[in-house]
Amino acid sequence: MAQFYRRPMMHFDRRELYTDLETRVRYLHSFLDFSSRDIEALISGAKYIKALIPALVNIVYKKLLQYDITARAFETRSTSYEGPVDMNLNETSPQILHRKMFLRAYLTKLCSDPSKMEYWEYLDKVGMMHVGQGRAHPLHVEYVHIGVTLSFIQDVLTEAILSHPRLKMDRKIGLVKALSKVIWIQNDLFAKWYVRDGDEFSEERLVPEIEPEGYLHGKKILRSGSDSESEIEDADMATGSCPFKNLATPVASGPRVTPKSPLSPHFKHMSLNEEMASAPKTEPADSRLSPSPVPPASPSISLSAIPRPVAGSA
Repeated sequence: MAQFYRRPMMHFDRRELYTDLETRVRYLHSFLDFSSRDIEALISGAKYIKALIPALVNIVYKKLLQYDITARAFETRSTSYEGPVDMNLNETSPQILHRKMFLRAYLTKLCSDPSKMEYWEYLDKVGMMHVGQGRAHPLHVEYVHIGVTLSFIQDVLTEAILSHPRLKMDRKIGLVKALSKVIWIQNDLFAKWYVRDGDEFSEERLVPEIEPEGYLHGKKILRSGSDSESEIEDADMATGSCPFKNLATPVASGPRVTPKSPLSPHFKHMSLNEEMASAPKTEPADSRLSPSPVPPASPSISLSAIPRPVAGSA
């Protein structure tokens, strides 16, 4: 009788999944087959995502301000607050403009190099900051609102990418898949701060540092929006609508494409030559995942020095 080959079962230590971020990220990468192909798709597609960020930020905050339970977090720093909310809170309110700046910087960070452990450290820190830890002025946003906002962002980005008039379908599919994996890993790195799984290891977890927003280990890693992004947002605020809604142009060969997504017009200036120029450059093997025709079982990540948990530190 023929014997069937059985791949050896991979092992991940349960304790380390809750106490060591590097182990958790490796597990998530392995399970989702997040490989060098995804990294290349994100790097080569970064310019397309960045073109969408200013309008995406406005769309997200327009959505958040439609509900009192999410809007109250911008005044009270907690979605569990059940008192009255300022009905005059709008997209031009100072606290909303401040939050928009950080969402722009966060989305730009998603377009950086995911082969570096710093990338995933910051995504984990974003999760931690929303449960009232690591901040001088705590912020408490309940998980239900986090999950639905991530899904909303993924939905808008997916439609915009698939509506791109020039990107080939394989590029679209690769970018959508890679972004989906990143967003779901971000979702898990939120959930790990909310759910009670692994509470028996709580004494072994690292004590969060209190740092200004946009910093990691004392280093500023988020940049504020550029002047051009600010100008775009100011114009949007002045007109009360997306300033790019009338910029759709016909494809060079073929019928006019009328994008359904409110973000699609941002691709107006993306030519095929720019697309080729955006291909990822070769970097040393120790700084990025090397391309592989088959997703590795556990992709190697160039890791920065991550402090290891010390038993008894709480």
